[in-house]
Amino acid sequence: MTATTLRLCHSGMDNRALYAFEIFLSRVGPGACRIASEDAADVAFIDVDNDLGPYLLAGHRMLYPTRPLIVTSQAPGRQPDPLTVEVTKPVGLAAFSAALDKVRGLLPVADLADSLGLPDAADERGGPVDTIPDESAFEALRSPAPDPVSLLRRIDARMATLHVGSLPDADLDDPVARAGIYYAPEHFLQGLVARAISHAREIGRPVRIDDASGTALVLDPRKGQAWTARSPNALRALAQLPTRGTLHMARQAPDAAFPQGAGPRTLEGLEWDLALWASRGRLPQGTNVDHPIRLKSWPNLTRLAVPPEAMRIAGLWSRSSLSLRDTAHALGIPQRYVFAFYSACSALGHVEPTVTPPTAAAPRPPGPLLTLPSDGPMVQPPRGRFKRLLGKLLGPRPDDIAPD
Repeated sequence: MTATTLRLCHSGMDNRALYAFEIFLSRVGPGACRIASEDAADVAFIDVDNDLGPYLLAGHRMLYPTRPLIVTSQAPGRQPDPLTVEVTKPVGLAAFSAALDKVRGLLPVADLADSLGLPDAADERGGPVDTIPDESAFEALRSPAPDPVSLLRRIDARMATLHVGSLPDADLDDPVARAGIYYAPEHFLQGLVARAISHAREIGRPVRIDDASGTALVLDPRKGQAWTARSPNALRALAQLPTRGTLHMARQAPDAAFPQGAGPRTLEGLEWDLALWASRGRLPQGTNVDHPIRLKSWPNLTRLAVPPEAMRIAGLWSRSSLSLRDTAHALGIPQRYVFAFYSACSALGHVEPTVTPPTAAAPRPPGPLLTLPSDGPMVQPPRGRFKRLLGKLLGPRPDDIAPD
């Protein structure tokens, strides 16, 4: 890797496209660029001609307004902003190398120094496993490692990032920091699918969800099935960004065929994945981090994606009621592990806040048996009719007080 290596991320590629793209990058030039995670990249590469291209372009620019983008298209000329470098298809090595040179000129000085590999005391890339790229090639995970344990840790770390993101722990006592741990499920594909499933149950027929390229999902609660017409990577990219009106719900005609190439999966698994992808280690808005949580039922973790520490969290909540804050502290794990698992369980109704028991009233001290006026004789409290009758039958008591 040379001193001018650029960190490049991509959006919306499936495994086959990613494999071809990595072969292409290996021929651009030694150390010209390398695949990096989305949050650590210098530049992003987006193909706007695929089914999610325009949506991914808008979403990436919204999340990273100062990052240069390399955009490929068969009909360039739109250039949405000065930080976007367009390349006409088919993309050749010379054209792509020229685009990388333009990107280097667009990088801020600080980012350029960082891309040269200069050490930074605050930069932990290459250290914590949470920064392993979301879209790292599987071949890279099979590269020679010191031992099998190290390889397994790298694979586990990548899967952890896919499921819970890399959000650092927040100071939950700081209102500003606390606001950053929440997201609104209704603004994501997660919320749209939940509304579509509810509507499909009401009308007793399947419902589909369309994007700009046609039908993306068909949902049939009667069979507990969903049919997805998008690749796993494309669906994940679609689920991680707010929909912003780009997706629409419609009724599926009874005799309508499923989209070509659509694959079936369970609704339970789909809703679980969409919640993890939208959450990225955050909580649904309105969740109280200090309210005790109870596990109503165990999620079927043998058939669902298992986020990090899920078994330990579920086991703890099944035995006792702990708040989200206390759960992370008790298990000694990052908050995002707890928040992501809660978000997925909440989407399927596996958790609920416990009812806070009413505060027990302090016992009132017993009143005096006798009322002692300050300037009068001792007055006995009134006695019931049975006690007065019993007193007459038994005669005077040992205290010499005559019966009533």
